[in-house]
Amino acid sequence: MKRFILVMLVALGFYSCTDPIDNEVQDCGIVRSVPFEYFAYCGQLKENPTRPIYLIINSNEELQKYFTTCDPIGPLPDFTQKRVLGLLSGPKPSSGYEIKIQAIRENDCEILVEYSEKEPSPDEGVLTVITYPSDFVLLPKSNKPIIFSRVKEIADYAVVGSYYGYCVGTDCYQFYRTENYKTIQYLNVSNFPAEFNTIDSKTLAYKDDFTGFISKIPTEIKNLKGQTKTFGSPDAHDQGGVYFEWSQGGVVTKIYLDNDNTTDQTAEVIAFKKVIKDKIALLKTKS
Repeated sequence: MKRFILVMLVALGFYSCTDPIDNEVQDCGIVRSVPFEYFAYCGQLKENPTRPIYLIINSNEELQKYFTTCDPIGPLPDFTQKRVLGLLSGPKPSSGYEIKIQAIRENDCEILVEYSEKEPSPDEGVLTVITYPSDFVLLPKSNKPIIFSRVKEIADYAVVGSYYGYCVGTDCYQFYRTENYKTIQYLNVSNFPAEFNTIDSKTLAYKDDFTGFISKIPTEIKNLKGQTKTFGSPDAHDQGGVYFEWSQGGVVTKIYLDNDNTTDQTAEVIAFKKVIKDKIALLKTKS
């Protein structure tokens, strides 16, 4: 496998001036997904950037260097094992702008961070105030150089999940998102339905077969593109339910499935329900 930098035509905004550009062909091994968690801190940045920059924070002392003092909710990162990576896109003229780390991959030579940026749509109500979009993640420590590539926001993905309304324990809510380049576990889901973009998550060190999974969706569900449908009465008598969400270019289909094989579930839907359950069981072993 050649180095990432050989296949990247543009890496916008986040290079350090001292980063070497090595154009030699090197065998850098297999590309692997890097597990990471989104990181939110109670303090505010002491100084907003005037241009796009990235930050690497390797200790509590460095965390205090960049952020104002606050009382964190929950434990601080274990900086013996982890580090914080932040992408800051610089000043923007209004609200509605975003920057998001979409995927992180590595080979034996370097780490590739893929990120997307969003601008407000023409009909979106925004506040005319200077904003400073940023995104922070927690990832394993490494001495490898980091390179950055701007990509489109991921619009093709699937969410699979199981849930029980009256339940105690860690198995009550199991939700995962699978994409072409990464697999996400949603953490601390305390109720359902949920807005997954507001829930803590972590990216697993595992790349799922997204294409293979999507190929198993029955025609009946494919034809529901953009709709929401419930089969049976999920969790009506504490039997739980199965959830499937499928985004195709941002058009989202949502399916709620009764754990019981109800009469409105065809043989193909029942078979796909088992595929979903098997997928959840597999991803649970990768968590």
